[in-house]
Amino acid sequence: MIYIWSIILQVILLCPIILFTLIYSLFRKLSKKSPKVFGRAADLTTFLLFFSVPESVQFLWGYDIGFITFIVAVVIAIIFTIIEWRTTKEIEVLPLFRKIWRFLFLALTITYVVIWSTTIVQRIIL
Repeated sequence: MIYIWSIILQVILLCPIILFTLIYSLFRKLSKKSPKVFGRAADLTTFLLFFSVPESVQFLWGYDIGFITFIVAVVIAIIFTIIEWRTTKEIEVLPLFRKIWRFLFLALTITYVVIWSTTIVQRIIL
């Protein structure tokens, strides 16, 4: 039984689109506010992407980029905070955090797609 759970967790870790689809479908059925459903599913999936992107690189190429991923996320948060500080008088933390988190979702999703697309092209060429 533990072996089955381990396989399920590994599949979800290496393929976060499965978790995103499940969360989106569940929230869509439970919620009547459909525009917010995508954002909430993205928010929950972002956390998984922080582990999935470095794990995919480790799995495919053998490089450990976990720390680099964390540093890039912190730098992005600093840049967003500086921009927010220069454009508004008061920084509202929750909206700022939401902007950072959603941007990280986009960045990590694009990175994930590029990693797997590059791997597929490499396997076809080689």
